[in-house]
Amino acid sequence: MDAAISSLFILGAIAIMFFVLRRQDTNRSSEYGPSGISEFRTDLPLDLCMDRLNQPLPSDEFVYTIRRETDGGWTLHLTLHQATAQPVDTVYTLRLDPGRQTVATLIFRKEAFGYKEPVFPQELLDRFMAQKLEAIRTK
Repeated sequence: MDAAISSLFILGAIAIMFFVLRRQDTNRSSEYGPSGISEFRTDLPLDLCMDRLNQPLPSDEFVYTIRRETDGGWTLHLTLHQATAQPVDTVYTLRLDPGRQTVATLIFRKEAFGYKEPVFPQELLDRFMAQKLEAIRTK
């Protein structure tokens, strides 16, 4: 009888830890910054932003692909090839909102090796967006 009660307490503790950790992961991904959402603004119109993103250049800091999703958003897959290490591979959701200024929002989705945060430094992402879209990070 004591073993059954102990087992229930242990299972309960594991379930509580699981839900607490899952909640922290959800909260962290909704925060601004490198592990969540980054917002950029540019004076370029939406069509020109898409034209520039659809034409990768040899001078780009990393190799990337952009793919249209069924919900109207875009998936931006960034890969940085390193000479002495594994390539760095990160996936973002890209949302472009037109207006007086076009707002480009990058939402971190996943990293190739399962890390919960992107391995790209925020400065690299800022330079990439400035080079491609003449955009400045606002959040």
